[in-house]
Amino acid sequence: MIEAPYPWLQRQWRMLINVASQGSLHHASLIAGMPGLGKLELATAFSRALLCERFPEGAPCDTCNRCVLTRRGTHPDLMLLDWIDKATVISVEQIRKLTEKLSLTATYGPYRIAVINKAHSMTTAAANSLLKTLEEPGAGSVIMLIADREAELPATVRSRCQRIVVPTPEKDVALDWLKGQKLSDCEMALDFAQGAPLLARSHIGNLDLARIAAIRSGWVDFVLKDGSPTELAGLTASALSTRVSLTLFLQWTTELIKKLEFSVASGRLTSERHTIDRRYLSQAHIVLQDRMRLDNASLKTQAVLEGALADIRMYRLRIRAENPQ
Repeated sequence: MIEAPYPWLQRQWRMLINVASQGSLHHASLIAGMPGLGKLELATAFSRALLCERFPEGAPCDTCNRCVLTRRGTHPDLMLLDWIDKATVISVEQIRKLTEKLSLTATYGPYRIAVINKAHSMTTAAANSLLKTLEEPGAGSVIMLIADREAELPATVRSRCQRIVVPTPEKDVALDWLKGQKLSDCEMALDFAQGAPLLARSHIGNLDLARIAAIRSGWVDFVLKDGSPTELAGLTASALSTRVSLTLFLQWTTELIKKLEFSVASGRLTSERHTIDRRYLSQAHIVLQDRMRLDNASLKTQAVLEGALADIRMYRLRIRAENPQ
């Protein structure tokens, strides 16, 4: 059996190949997970394998006529749907054209396959149009939806798909792969990408990782010491968007909480001190999560970040007043 596109996708790859080999492939699959994990590559590689003349053994072979067509992007039974130009949604017109093609008889073999990237960005009308095909799929139709934000898909669409979750890989697995690409600053880039290897790869060389390290140090100083919220917000202003800053602060706060729990377990921290610090860090986590729920338009302003940091600092001062050293 051909290997998965990436090492952390082996389980999902084997499952897809096995169910297809047994003739029990669901007509619709939802591949869900955060960006940068290779969900689209998983779907397209599986589509190529499914269309290969040698499936399931040795597919995709890359040499048969069908594989040549898929490699060139001209296979009539494989359709990839994505945003058009600068659009940020998948329109109902795109879905209608896709479902019309799916209704045709396959040119080669038993399958006609549609891969819908960024399926979470379908308009309501587009999702409703697709729903008709999901409820009454044509013979040999295979639909694969790729979603970064699964919850944004209507429940009616989600319920008609086989759900395939792609989790963030173990850090060692991701780092080994990145280092195998002969890249530097792998660990910092992976942290910045929240554990997503492909996103980390795109960051290397395109981000000032030394600046990110300085921001992380500033965040730890702010949370654990008496850092200024204005200074920290200013440090991020020219380097990161508000949403990315909040995401990183949330991730780093989670790491601090884990370290705190370890310190208690190892006897380095008293139970009383742990209770105080845990309350504070948990509140900081809640504040950041609340801001992350704001829409993109609201998060364009630096004031949102400064307000979150001010709230965290206020809680720190209050808990310190209640528990003087």
